[in-house]
Amino acid sequence: MTIDVEALRENLCHTFCRDVGVVAHGEKTIAVSLPMTGRDGDNFMAYVTEMNAGWRVSDMGSTLMRLSYEHDLAKLLSGARERLYQAVLGESGLAEADGELFIEVARDSLPFGLFALGQGITRVEDLGLWTRPRVESAFYDDLGEIISSIVPAESRTEGYVVPHVPDAENYPVDYFIKTGRRPLYVFGVLNRDKARLTTIILQHLSKYAESFESMIVYADMDDVPKLDSKRLIIAANDIVPSISDRAAIVQKIQHRLAA
Repeated sequence: MTIDVEALRENLCHTFCRDVGVVAHGEKTIAVSLPMTGRDGDNFMAYVTEMNAGWRVSDMGSTLMRLSYEHDLAKLLSGARERLYQAVLGESGLAEADGELFIEVARDSLPFGLFALGQGITRVEDLGLWTRPRVESAFYDDLGEIISSIVPAESRTEGYVVPHVPDAENYPVDYFIKTGRRPLYVFGVLNRDKARLTTIILQHLSKYAESFESMIVYADMDDVPKLDSKRLIIAANDIVPSISDRAAIVQKIQHRLAA
């Protein structure tokens, strides 16, 4: 069967045009209803203003306003999610000014500007799905995947309870890795609370456990207060400042496996 490309093109163009609503919005702005919907089921709106060299396509602040109904934006757009937010804007070609997302395009590039805004809005809205439990789950899943990719199952234990240690069940190790020499205890640190807990665990194990080495993998070291990180760095043998530095995690673990 041969596809009639021109007929399909005409049908798609007709359908897209039918689904795009265009109305005046004040004297100098046009409101365009895009054939894309948010999580609330409403169509995204783009507001188009003519400029000397082309068009400014904006959401008029509606995207962040919708997010603010469910989230504290100061907390939502902070740390790793703030960096993801900025990456989304950059990849979509969008800028932000006082909560307004927009893109400026040449006169003959309005369709591109509309699609770029719609795509960017969709990705920014998805940041609202990254609740704290989901962020934690993603971090620990990523750490577990990295470790399991380089350490055989028989040489690793998750949630390890160190033997012959008083109250050992209250001082668990995220990952025990068997090496040719001293065992390696790996801890994932997402936030201040986990940094403090890990410091306490390492201090207890240093006092009562047999000789071991410890390694800390941060989700992002910049998200943990400096004083808490300082205490943890003193207690640990080695650190990786960010889970994104996969190569460093792999290198440090493999170095110990080979010893």
